[in-house]
Amino acid sequence: MNFTDEYAARKEQFEGYLRSFTSELLTYPADLCDAVTYALTSGGKRLRPVLLLEAVRMFGGKIDSAAVNFALAVECIHTYSLIHDDLPCMDNDDMRRGQPTCHKKFGEANAVLAGDALLNLAYELMLGSAALADNSERYVKAACAVAHAAGGNGMVGGQICDMTNAVSDSVINYIYENKTAALIKAALRAGAIIGNAKEDDLKKICEFGDLFGYCFQLCDDLLDKDTESADKQTYLSLHGEEDTKRLLKQKTVAALSILQNMENSEFLLELTKSFMERKE
Repeated sequence: MNFTDEYAARKEQFEGYLRSFTSELLTYPADLCDAVTYALTSGGKRLRPVLLLEAVRMFGGKIDSAAVNFALAVECIHTYSLIHDDLPCMDNDDMRRGQPTCHKKFGEANAVLAGDALLNLAYELMLGSAALADNSERYVKAACAVAHAAGGNGMVGGQICDMTNAVSDSVINYIYENKTAALIKAALRAGAIIGNAKEDDLKKICEFGDLFGYCFQLCDDLLDKDTESADKQTYLSLHGEEDTKRLLKQKTVAALSILQNMENSEFLLELTKSFMERKE
């Protein structure tokens, strides 16, 4: 099986987990259930849960219900962040993935509450798994990594900086490292912890996550260069296309170099190459 088929198979497997999971949300009030389910099932690359589950596999762990719950939790956090990013008070976007954004379809108040529900649902999933696990300390540690990445020193901090008018390399770096890379790194870190990775391997996978997340944002900038708002400040708008491509290549090479010195890294090697050459 080639990488494209393998990634598609893993993505579809996660979609199956997600479909089973969303059927459990019918206990929510109807309006909330509809908004949360719509947001969770509106497509996407499912990159973060795929990365988390691959990290579990890479370090010898099992893809059991606890690992799946953590993958679902990371996708819940990612989805909540997209709902809130799209709100009129932030990016004010009407469409996402070719469909109306959550607030356009269900109203702004319902979208805010759907995001709130998803964020809390993520912690229900992670802490519920930790409570049932034989080695609960490992799962609590993984949950802490995800929580830190989602908070003021991670995604939320990156988002608020992204809303300021101040522009410099240090601000751009902070936004990319936190708004984008933090949750990607946390997915890998949590998966590695669940898989019982050694400290040296844990450090390496986190270094890889930082680089991969930064590269992911640079690649997005290049793909969005013709559609992005003129006042949107990015590395691309600051340095131009050639410098952005140069930095993307430099950081991609560094990310691949880390993986080449790790065991069982074949899938992540192919994933990195594929994602940094993507056209959408």
